[in-house]
Amino acid sequence: MVDTTLEKMEAWRRVGFHRLFTGEDWKGTVRGAQWERDFAEVGVEVVYLPYTAHVSSTTLRKSIQVLIDTGSGR
Repeated sequence: MVDTTLEKMEAWRRVGFHRLFTGEDWKGTVRGAQWERDFAEVGVEVVYLPYTAHVSSTTLRKSIQVLIDTGSGR
């Protein structure tokens, strides 16, 4: 599922998951700490992925959305 919002609890309520994968740039931020607290209460692990040079998560999300929208991702 492509997540289009920073409201991760909303996404969890919609689809449910056991782990939230996010970039390590969120670690130690106010929002990252909030995700950790909120998800700990419902048994979801927050996993921080290391920074990868020359990879844009925004570009990846847009590309995935194009595939979904055109039906090419099936």
